[in-house]
Parts: sequence; structure tokens; C-alpha cells
Amino acid sequence: MPDFSELASYLRAQIDLDSDQLYSDEPWTWAPPSAQPAVQPAATFTAPKPAPSFKPGFAPSAPRPAPAPAPKPRPAFTPAAKIVIPESAKSAIPSAYETADSLEKFYELVAAEKLYAKTPFIRGEGNLNKPRLLLVVYSPLPKYLENGYAKSDVGEMVARMFGSLNVKPEDIGVTYFCKKQVSRMVLPQVALVFKKMLEKEVSLIQPQTVIFFGDKLLKQALSQNNVKVVDFGGKPLEFAKTQATAMIDPEEMLTNRQLKLVTWKIQIPKCGFFG
Repeated sequence: MPDFSELASYLRAQIDLDSDQLYSDEPWTWAPPSAQPAVQPAATFTAPKPAPSFKPGFAPSAPRPAPAPAPKPRPAFTPAAKIVIPESAKSAIPSAYETADSLEKFYELVAAEKLYAKTPFIRGEGNLNKPRLLLVVYSPLPKYLENGYAKSDVGEMVARMFGSLNVKPEDIGVTYFCKKQVSRMVLPQVALVFKKMLEKEVSLIQPQTVIFFGDKLLKQALSQNNVKVVDFGGKPLEFAKTQATAMIDPEEMLTNRQLKLVTWKIQIPKCGFFG
């Protein structure tokens, strides 16, 4: 009868894991059969042993079964090593837009980048020459492109909110983190490029204060990954050597009066940028 003791021990170990999953020590990989037939080892000749002689009155003992061959050790699973690109292998050549000495030249060079190839490029609007406030929106919505962000329903609401703080509409500029329409958050690698572009843009616009709207910008522009803007918003920060803070997305405030109150009563006083 076959010996299933090893299989029984293995299954008991799986039960001890208290899981409905079956774990295997070996990787689940498929190996194609070899094209050449396996070579059978040549048979070796063994001389027959002489028959044992028995004394009268003694019965021969039953032959003992040959011991089972020891099981072959299972191959250890080695996970694939993570590929790390050394710093020395990364390109040190600056992008063309980094050499821009004016905002117009900056927009011209950024629009030529591969990230914006074959897509409508959306520039900033409003006062882009040392404004009191530079508002950063994640990406343009179709309604912003009709008559501009300032004339949209959310833009008018934002203008009224900051107008109550003695900030005139002509003292406000607006730009986009992603200067094209996107349907979802961009990948982290792309966000790093957009952040670098925005830093250059801010250095050329030279605003007094930068306001970032929404959780997406809190994470990808300000590198605050483990917080929500509803709780974190209003904290004084710095971006491109300029005072900055994050606030709730005005699109959410537009449909939720409670969020508008959080912005007005908590986040705006918290940052201390408005006297």
C-alpha cells in the first residue's frame, strides 16, 4: 500500500493555517516538455544470489520489503529581484521649459512636451503677473473652457468668497496642474513631471500666495499622502518658495454647503494669509 504520511502531514499544515486558500512551497510555473525523449539508464547485470539453505525443522522467514527511496528535496522559491535604476543612469539633461525666461515662452515649450502631444493645451488665465492669489485647479472641465474658469459657476463662487476677504477678481490668477482634460488622477510618475512644471510656472508668475484645490493636488502637488483636505486644509505650506495652502475643491463646495462653511470658518482663518 502506498505511503501517504507525507501528504497527510502537508494537509494538516494547511488546516493549521486556518485559511480557505491552498499554499504551495513550489512556484506555479509551467515547463514545456523536452523535445528529446528521456534517455533510459542502461540495465545493469546483477548476479543471482545463491538460494539459502535451511535446516530441517526451521521455516524460512518472510523477506523484508525494500525501504522506500527518500523524497527529493523541493526546490526553494526565489522571488524576482526588484530592478532599481541607479541615479547615475538617469538623465541629467534639463527639459527645454526649464530654460524659459518668460511665461509665454514657458507655455510654448511645455505645450511641445510629449505629455501634451495631440491634446488641447490649456494655459492659465486671469492675472498671471504677480497676483495676490494663484489658484491651482487639478485639470480643466469642459465648462471651464467655454468662457474661462472665472465665468463658470464655480469660478464666480470662488470670486465671491475671496472678494469677502478684500481680494479683487483682478488680483487672482488661475492655472491647472494638468493642462489638459483628464478623466482620472494621473500616474505618480506623470504627476512628478507636472509638479516640476508647476514649480517653474509659479516662479515665473510670482504670486503672493498659491491655493491648491482638492485632495488630488494635496497628494500629487504637495506630497501629503496620508491626509484629507477636509482635515488638513488651511495649514500654511510652501511651494516653489511661495507661501501656499490647500482648500476643499470648489466643485464639492458648490453642492455641499457644509464644506463651504468648513472652508470659510476653519481653513481660511487657519492659514493666516488673509489678515
